[in-house]
Amino acid sequence: MARRVRGQLLDALLESLPDACLGVDRSGRVRFVNHKALKLLAPDPRAEWVDQSIWDVLPTSDFLKLLGQTVKSSVDTAVEQVVLIPPQSLCLCQLSPVHNEENRLQGWVAYLRDMTPVQQIEKGIDELLRDVNQQLRTPITAIKGYVETLLEGAYQSPEVTKRFLQVINEETNRVTRLVMSLEEAANPNVKPADPIQLDLIPMLRRAANMFEGVAREKNLMLVCDLPERLPVVEVREDEIHKVVVNLLDNAVKCTGLKGHGQVKLHAEARRAGLEIHVSDTGVGIAEHELQKIFEKFYRVQDGPAAELGGTGLGLAVSQQITQEHGGQLEVRSEVAKGSTFTIRLPFKR
Repeated sequence: MARRVRGQLLDALLESLPDACLGVDRSGRVRFVNHKALKLLAPDPRAEWVDQSIWDVLPTSDFLKLLGQTVKSSVDTAVEQVVLIPPQSLCLCQLSPVHNEENRLQGWVAYLRDMTPVQQIEKGIDELLRDVNQQLRTPITAIKGYVETLLEGAYQSPEVTKRFLQVINEETNRVTRLVMSLEEAANPNVKPADPIQLDLIPMLRRAANMFEGVAREKNLMLVCDLPERLPVVEVREDEIHKVVVNLLDNAVKCTGLKGHGQVKLHAEARRAGLEIHVSDTGVGIAEHELQKIFEKFYRVQDGPAAELGGTGLGLAVSQQITQEHGGQLEVRSEVAKGSTFTIRLPFKR
């Protein structure tokens, strides 16, 4: 009875471990294995491995090679190594020797921690840094070029000066939007300011005005379809402004890829709250990517929009801000026809 209870407790302990775990004796026979290890290592996770040789049950992999060498050479010290397990799992393997009361080697316990998610995050960060570098270099190079041209004498023409300053202003706005999105991602736990009761019309017009110049450059029509007033909502203005600016920025970029089209900002009051729509006639987003675009660091992989790169932070931050206001951020899109993003903000109850 006591032995059965002890066995049940050991089984429960093995299954509760956060990592895949496998125990082998000095001959290389499996003495215990938890389900996480079977799922990671076995083509059939229902296979019976206990009392079987590791060379009979383990698939060919870096892990089998490491474990086999350890068993054959009777290594009596802990071993730690990163191993690749087919088809594409990257794991940190820790092999710990097990001794009896006389300090004789009895076998080894192997712990396997799947590092694939960490590898994917590191890859995403590397891509993010490359994109941030590119996105900063382009506007900074443009600003530097226009400033140098003005200093060389172009400022003497009021018409040229005005045009150059408009471009400098737009490029500065691009840098500002990038920095804002990075700040939001880097400081998610910063306590936000208190919300205030506000009519959003002036803020929405300011956001639209930021894109008038770049829309003209890209041969786009920027439509601002707003009423004179809206019922007030309780919001943190600067945060909702960030969301609208990010959606307009994306809309202008995606529509600009076609060389023509329309971006429209529209707002209206509904029974439960306000709706702000940013729609475009751009390249659209494939259906299978619509749920992924709100994930941090995710960039569209298919279609023309993949050319835009980006940090993969803007939509994730925008969704977070909207949800913190008790609202929703939704999207409808059709490839080659365009997208509509809708911000829903509730009235105070």
